[in-house]
Amino acid sequence: MNDPVLMMPSGGWTVEDLDALPESHYRHELTDGALNVSPSPSSLHQAVTARLMARLEAVAPEPLVVSQAVEVRFGRQLTRIPDVVVVRSDQPGRHWFAASEVLVAVEIESPGSHLEDRATRPVLYARYGIPHYWRIEMEPPLVSTYGIGHGDAYQMTGPDRRLSMREPFAVDITVVELLPPWARRGGGPTVPEQGS
Repeated sequence: MNDPVLMMPSGGWTVEDLDALPESHYRHELTDGALNVSPSPSSLHQAVTARLMARLEAVAPEPLVVSQAVEVRFGRQLTRIPDVVVVRSDQPGRHWFAASEVLVAVEIESPGSHLEDRATRPVLYARYGIPHYWRIEMEPPLVSTYGIGHGDAYQMTGPDRRLSMREPFAVDITVVELLPPWARRGGGPTVPEQGS
């Protein structure tokens, strides 16, 4: 690993500190000024994300914009990077959006992200008023959808094999359709042996 060791600034990390970091394959998120660093996702995760983004772009009406892996800023020391977002923004080319611009946040579950995707993110997204949260599992292919219910908490529906929604726009996708053909055949990625 050639990345330098990142030392915590006095008072914790801020979005200004994140903006000053060089581009990398790591995801940097803030929780109350603490820096969370995640490796780049697997090829299966990226394939599902890309296929979902293409499907949503095909049905999302103007002026909504579908993007992937961009930062959502909840505060100066609190951020997340959903896998896919649907936003309404006058400046859709930015590398971050305010929570008030996000209509849908989508997470594709990965090994190691279950607690974050099932507990932390839904609470955070609901508290900051993101109207819709969709969580996609790949084994088996399922989706759970969340919408603002009473107060600032989500009500969950699912899990289901279909992503079938009317709000914020009509979408109907069978989750297995998001898997690339090699994953549907059970030929998912494997870890090569050391030294091969």
